[in-house]
Amino acid sequence: MRYLYYIITLVVGVCFMFGPLLFADEINGLEEIYDTIIPIEIRRNFDEYIDVRETCPECEQGVLDGEDFIDIYSKKFIIVGFGPHDFGGFWVAIAVEGDLSRAFQLWLYDINTNEYDLRSVAELSGSFDEEAVQELYGPDYSHLWL
Repeated sequence: MRYLYYIITLVVGVCFMFGPLLFADEINGLEEIYDTIIPIEIRRNFDEYIDVRETCPECEQGVLDGEDFIDIYSKKFIIVGFGPHDFGGFWVAIAVEGDLSRAFQLWLYDINTNEYDLRSVAELSGSFDEEAVQELYGPDYSHLWL
């Protein structure tokens, strides 16, 4: 757990931070993020949200504003930035396949070793520039989409 925290703290220095997403010429730090459990935990949480919604529509999911973004859970995503959250866990910025005009901020809270619970979803303001879009969809990053 401590090791993951140090990796993430290191990656934060090279990742894009939140707020308006005005990405520079190059996307840095993505490979380091994918060396952690975070991408797998995002996909697990998205799949679980969809499953619970289908099997028990009246059940409370516990994700702040989660229902507002149900359209993104089944799509592939790519992480474009992340960092430690003040209340534990991590903020993670993602882009979803097919709509790079939008980016989303997730809060993943650590509940066990290598297990994170999705606590909130919000849409970020701003957009990706055309060069960043081409880079994200390019061959260098195609293996990172989950």
